[in-house]
Amino acid sequence: MMKTKTIVFFIALTISAIPVIGQTTLIEGLSFSSIQGEMSKKDTTVLNTDFSKKLKVSVTGNDASSFKSTLSELKKGETLLITWYEPEKTFKGIATANVKVTNGKKTLLNTKVRGISTIGLEGENEPALSTVLQAFGIDTNLGWTSLANHTKPEKSGEELAPCLFKKNGNADVKITPIARYSPAFELSFGFYINSQDGPELHQVGVLSGSDAFHEHQNLMPAMAHGKTDFNPGDATFGIYTISDTHNSFQEDGWNQLLYPEHAGHAARIYPVKKAGKVISNSYLVCFEEASNGDYQDYVFLLENVEPVYLDTMFTDLFANDNLSDSWYKFIESKGKNNDPDNIFTLKDGILHVTGQEMGYIMTNKVYKNYHFSVEFKWGEKRWPPRENVKRDSGICYHIPEYAPDQVWPWSVECQIQEGDTGDFWLLGYSTIEVDGKQNLPKMYSNVVKKTDNEKPRGEWNTVEVITYNGICVHRVNGVVVNYGRTSNLFKGKILLQSELAELDYRNVKIREF
Repeated sequence: MMKTKTIVFFIALTISAIPVIGQTTLIEGLSFSSIQGEMSKKDTTVLNTDFSKKLKVSVTGNDASSFKSTLSELKKGETLLITWYEPEKTFKGIATANVKVTNGKKTLLNTKVRGISTIGLEGENEPALSTVLQAFGIDTNLGWTSLANHTKPEKSGEELAPCLFKKNGNADVKITPIARYSPAFELSFGFYINSQDGPELHQVGVLSGSDAFHEHQNLMPAMAHGKTDFNPGDATFGIYTISDTHNSFQEDGWNQLLYPEHAGHAARIYPVKKAGKVISNSYLVCFEEASNGDYQDYVFLLENVEPVYLDTMFTDLFANDNLSDSWYKFIESKGKNNDPDNIFTLKDGILHVTGQEMGYIMTNKVYKNYHFSVEFKWGEKRWPPRENVKRDSGICYHIPEYAPDQVWPWSVECQIQEGDTGDFWLLGYSTIEVDGKQNLPKMYSNVVKKTDNEKPRGEWNTVEVITYNGICVHRVNGVVVNYGRTSNLFKGKILLQSELAELDYRNVKIREF
């Protein structure tokens, strides 16, 4: 399949490209990929000038022998420039050259060409993401240069913090697939908008699954159908893909909720940098299809956008140090909003819990389908009869609005306990299915977490509950430690426990989908 674009010549011989599918004006020159000794896809450029014997095309540079370029007549007033890449049988890496078209002494076109050569298809034969970007003249720092890396959620290199996007300005958003190194199948992609019913998908295009020129292992992969621009209006949106096994979303939360067997951190977002300068309103969305962390399975260039960081989309539940705005207190021996011993004290955004009595603070509001996050740090004090056991607390959620205040109400609990943070506790005969098995309905039933990611006592830990339509994810310091589905409770209030151990809570916030 050929890539076609038109070059328009004005009187002053300025050159302007008219965008078509598969092209973006942000990427200068031509980029190709091929296997050693094989011919790449051909790129065609229409020159708005009459074809004549005076027109000459030349390829120069150290790797000129790896590129071919010819001219032919298209129709009156138009000449076709055809360029392709054919690396030597033993060459692996990036080749560069220059293609120049002249008419007598006048230069009509002078552009850089780059080509990636690999020794084969898929697996260890694929180029690293850093090599892919180098082929486009992009010098963003990814944080690694090898093929494989990892899929941990911590930022790598110049990666952006977790974010979505919104349109910048009046122009449509442009999304250009610039690379694909995955198994062969048609790949649907587009943008999604979050709603109470989950991510609302809007298809933009479909990448080809053709074996011709190995479209699944290529730069500027061909499209089966669709387009490369869209208008999301004023909505905040993310990018998604649909493969033959699962959907991948820009947000970790949806990946962890809906496709827990696959990469949670399925996309890394980077700014576009060329010659050390950041290109405004342009970003790379790099997807991981499997688990090796190469993030060049599908690479999209997104233009005319600006990031909306997820952290700005949360509501602070400790705002203005006013606990009563969002919460009420309950002490087992004294009842509701009766705390003469100041078991709960909120100051400077930190809730100090003495732990002296059993109790909790509970939200005034009922929540459904949300991302709840809190940081905690253990204190020193423990109270009888638990002065010699593990420090203990917890987050109880999905508490029915009609449930009576008691220790403890009907709910699902994300355990906060030394060495056990992230365990499920199912309280008051609540149920959940973990690894295909539902717990026995009892007054107290637990499901142990899969991994321990709690920091040592004295350090702040982040615990998150992400829940959607009966699916519950527990994250500790960014790592999923427990996953359950088909909870018989799926909405309700949220509480933070006092359970005979001193601790502090801060950065208590919630984002409703």
